[in-house]
Amino acid sequence: MARVSPELSDTPAAGRPRDPVLEQAILEATVEVVVEKGFAAAKLDEIARRAGTGKAAIYRRWPGKTALVIAAAQNLRGNAPVPDRGSLREDLLACVRHYVSPSARAALMLANVLAEATRDGEVREAVTASIGRPPAEALRTVIERWIARGTVDPSVPVELVSLLVPSVAFHRVVLMHEGLDEATAVALVDDVLLPALEARRSS
Repeated sequence: MARVSPELSDTPAAGRPRDPVLEQAILEATVEVVVEKGFAAAKLDEIARRAGTGKAAIYRRWPGKTALVIAAAQNLRGNAPVPDRGSLREDLLACVRHYVSPSARAALMLANVLAEATRDGEVREAVTASIGRPPAEALRTVIERWIARGTVDPSVPVELVSLLVPSVAFHRVVLMHEGLDEATAVALVDDVLLPALEARRSS
């Protein structure tokens, strides 16, 4: 990874935006350190050194290590927008594909974060708010939309169904250090979600 020169860590002039190159360098260095050493052993000094900056640059952007590590994990996975692609199956696929890990490194990063969440309440709350809840809410919104459109029966337990995919995805990450692959994502939609929703509608 390219290092950022120390002068880029200087406080930007008033009214000027933060340097996105430096921020990305810090996020990438965070992933490197957490993957190599684990959440608990990751130190801000080491992260700053690898990013070619100082701890002050980190604290100007994140209040502490938990917020930084969560941001780094989110940066690997991206946001979880609510899709509207014209069919229930395509919307479900878009939601489930959010959990497909872009790389083994991304899965290992998330595994470290989730493992720490089982031991640390602050981390658990941050993971739930920033990583766990948004994609589950996107899936729930999709199901509710297709209920409103008359495609899915309103008696479907939306909350329960919306938690199925993250439960499977995070189970794989924690126990096997593997994210969902494309084939598993499609199988979850075609063999689990759609049959459950369509069975309700046809019953």
